[in-house]
Amino acid sequence: MKYTPHDVARAIDVSVLKFDTTQKQVDDMIAACKKHDIGCAFAMPSYSEYLGQQLSGTTTEFGTSLGFPSGQYHTSTKVQEAVYFESLGADQIDMVMNVGWVKSGMYKEALADLVAVRKAAAKTSLKVIIEASLLTDEEIKTACRIVIDSGAEYVKSGTGFSPPTTMHHVNVMNEAIAGFPIKFKVAGGVKDLKTLIEMKDAGVDRFGIGLVNTLSIIEQALAYPDGVSLDKLEENILASKSEAY
Repeated sequence: MKYTPHDVARAIDVSVLKFDTTQKQVDDMIAACKKHDIGCAFAMPSYSEYLGQQLSGTTTEFGTSLGFPSGQYHTSTKVQEAVYFESLGADQIDMVMNVGWVKSGMYKEALADLVAVRKAAAKTSLKVIIEASLLTDEEIKTACRIVIDSGAEYVKSGTGFSPPTTMHHVNVMNEAIAGFPIKFKVAGGVKDLKTLIEMKDAGVDRFGIGLVNTLSIIEQALAYPDGVSLDKLEENILASKSEAY
């Protein structure tokens, strides 16, 4: 597949989700969204109202992070967040599954947690983060099935706070969701254009990427104004390495 710089920008859910995120970083992200027409933007809940206001009238979707980053908040707290985020007009809610419940075999409880949020924010697109890098392959498949059963629109690989998502995780998740009407988002570990294109070719729909890496990836994509494929990118990378010797 061949992707233009605009295709790349629209596939990115840019974020500033560190524990020390500043107002300036939020503003820098908003400016980047307006400049590059990035797909969606996320900040910590304390900035959500401001972020939604600033993105109003743009083509960048307004995203919110729920139960983030641990997922082990009480379900009632998650529901309260969901109601609040929907009241702000969020386009996307990314919630963290209670991974500890999945690893404990508490599948009914994990599903009920997701369903409660799904009902509380029925009008908003819901992504569920399974934190794949903390799970075995079988646990990943089980978590994906729970997400499918919850009615969420997306299953998402990670928060970015755990080890990175790898192509192995992508392949296991793809196997688990094959044939089901659910989309796939990867977050954590996508730091360059090559990784993004490789995963997009594998069927990933969206990518959660921090602001710094987002800007770097878009800059890389802009070097190919007519679009770039994985083969072309790898060819150019090999050529650059050869020229270095």
